[in-house]
Amino acid sequence: MAEKRLLIADADASAWNVFRNALGEGWTVVGTDSCHAALAESETHPFDAIVANAALPDLGGAELLNRLRQINPKIRRYIAAGVDLKEKFMSNLLGGDQFLAVPYDPATLKHSIEREFTADYGMNSAVRELVARIRTFPTIPSLYVEVSNALHDPNATTADIGAIIAKDLSMTTKLVQVINSAYLGLRRSITDPTEAVGLLGFETVKSLIMTVKLLSQYDKVKPVYFSIDSIWRHSTNVARTAKTMATLETNDPDCAGAAYTAGLMHDLGKVILAANFDDQYHRAHTMARKEKLPLWQMEKEVFGATHGEIGAYLLALWGMTDEVVKVTAFHHEPLRSGDKTFTALTAVHVANVLEHEKVADPSGLLAPVVDCDYLQSLDMADRVELWRFARREGNTNRKDAKAPPGKIEARPAAQTASASVAETVQTEQMEPARPRPNFAAFWKWLGLGLGIGTLAAWSVWLETDKAPEVATVPAVVNQDPAPAPASAPDPAPAPAPAPSAQLAILAADPAPEPTTPALAAPLVKTASPSEKTGIDKLNLQAIFFSAQHPTALINGHLTSVDQDIADCRVLDITPSSVTLEYQHQRKTLKLP
Repeated sequence: MAEKRLLIADADASAWNVFRNALGEGWTVVGTDSCHAALAESETHPFDAIVANAALPDLGGAELLNRLRQINPKIRRYIAAGVDLKEKFMSNLLGGDQFLAVPYDPATLKHSIEREFTADYGMNSAVRELVARIRTFPTIPSLYVEVSNALHDPNATTADIGAIIAKDLSMTTKLVQVINSAYLGLRRSITDPTEAVGLLGFETVKSLIMTVKLLSQYDKVKPVYFSIDSIWRHSTNVARTAKTMATLETNDPDCAGAAYTAGLMHDLGKVILAANFDDQYHRAHTMARKEKLPLWQMEKEVFGATHGEIGAYLLALWGMTDEVVKVTAFHHEPLRSGDKTFTALTAVHVANVLEHEKVADPSGLLAPVVDCDYLQSLDMADRVELWRFARREGNTNRKDAKAPPGKIEARPAAQTASASVAETVQTEQMEPARPRPNFAAFWKWLGLGLGIGTLAAWSVWLETDKAPEVATVPAVVNQDPAPAPASAPDPAPAPAPAPSAQLAILAADPAPEPTTPALAAPLVKTASPSEKTGIDKLNLQAIFFSAQHPTALINGHLTSVDQDIADCRVLDITPSSVTLEYQHQRKTLKLP
């Protein structure tokens, strides 16, 4: 790294040495004790960064930074003050200023200053120049600061955090909406913010507070080409899907948490551009539709930076983690990250595409597509269909999952990446929210019944007629059944259907166990030893394995240990096989 120059304006000369010692080699630190001296020094020599103490005499640190911003928009600017004054000064400064706490902590200030110089998150000169022109840069939400400070207390409880949030009606409302969403699948409604905090976790709640409060600062911004509500809905959906994917692939809470946070914040740059450059951004939308280019590419042509890069710059100013900043900057161009393994960036990049597949842009903008080269570099191009499945199902903790054959449309990676909006939306509409029941076994049995003879088939219908509560009825009613004979055959006793036929229907569409045990007993007593058992009729399609909650996809239905599928009890699930029991017989099914 080439030598950098930093100007520190602080009346306490001992602070100058703190910076010199903390930054070490590669940095030249020049100290001044007043605003006027700092201005004179900056006009004489170029600097890469400046730190101004808020308590400086004459102009004050905030005014010094604002003047330097006009002289040199590219300079990195830091205001230094006590932690209790952070919100006050950050709300009064213009875009691009960062905060350093006084007294200075050497490790913190080194990281804060060097992170922009050592990590390239798309924050080039064009980004900095654009940020310098922003007049309505959002401020750090006070509720976020209050909750963050409370969490620094090791004894903080969910009740403490819930009480803080309860003071803010709008935040409480949003939190309750999120916790009661269908995605979480709760069986009862949650209205208490304390309980919501306990279920979501501290980090998730912090991310939600940040996003909700940032968006609320732009309530009066109503561009004709999108709505703030649409940004919120899309961002929460991306966050959920990204978290699901990260959990499935890594089972790492940190990765899943970063994916959720970055998913919530990945589109904040759109709101900032709309609030500050409405006419230009409207033109970018119009040109993107006309030239059939993704919006982020047109943003780069018009502004020299994408909404992802602008949002990343904002998050970096506020001290968000490097991972979240990187994901936000590169969520449309993940290959630029240099990542070689699955990360939160992978999750947000793909989740963003999947959510755009689900809901087409009403203005006709071209939907983003999966970066095939990036996924191929990770050797994960074949996982896209599984991730589509996971998004629909909300499945997590299934690291060794394989895409169920015949249940999800399998497309080559290149075709997936180039799919048009119309194609992807049509796919979403055609595919049900859950896998369709597999009726292949039913039709196979029906053919067998017809082969045995009309008499045997009729006996089955008679048996069904007598006991409509038997679990097989829903499966037959859900399809167009074969028409019953016009006249009843002679009431001669007919042989009962083999258990394999009955079990095949149950496998196709499982229903509650029969309420009358006597109805099930004849099926066992009249079974022919030459027939296959119910286990042989089961088809193992996928295993979603984790040490705590292994599950398997059998005949289109998810099941776990100690659950029943077609009268067979699941005894064990390993990464490659499932062991079942039927009538005291055991059999192991293995993935193909």
